[in-house]
Amino acid sequence: MTAETREPLVTLLNDGGETAVKTEYLFDAPPARMWAFLTNPKKLRFWFPCEMTIQLREKGSVVFTFPAERPETGSVVAVDENRLLSYTWGEELLRWTLKAVDDGCRLVLTDVLADPSTAANVAAGWHLTFLGLDDLLHERELGQDPALWDEYVARYRKQFAEQD
Repeated sequence: MTAETREPLVTLLNDGGETAVKTEYLFDAPPARMWAFLTNPKKLRFWFPCEMTIQLREKGSVVFTFPAERPETGSVVAVDENRLLSYTWGEELLRWTLKAVDDGCRLVLTDVLADPSTAANVAAGWHLTFLGLDDLLHERELGQDPALWDEYVARYRKQFAEQD
């Protein structure tokens, strides 16, 4: 399977009363390069859903800025350079883990949801976002086709309903 045809592996987790969307993707870049794309605002702005700045230390601030909206703030929960980054975004907790593999890096995002009814939408969003990050790493035109949004939401609604 080529990078152009690879898709993220997305699953719904229900554990201890919390619901999370887990998104995994194998990137053919080392963890240190992927870490830069998770933490450097100049790199984040090209693939992350909004502009983001982060203080890379426990309890450091995270600021999320969407155009024409008031910035939202979060807090860093854990940092282990090139391995783990976890922070809050509103009422959600995002946990990024990076693991070196032969072909590059396995990046796993676990997004603990504030509202479980949003799981399919969240899954569709991260699916498209991970594909955009892969396009950016390979210097391809960003293939985040907004027309696919409804298709992915329907796909994950069906997948998560079957998973229950």
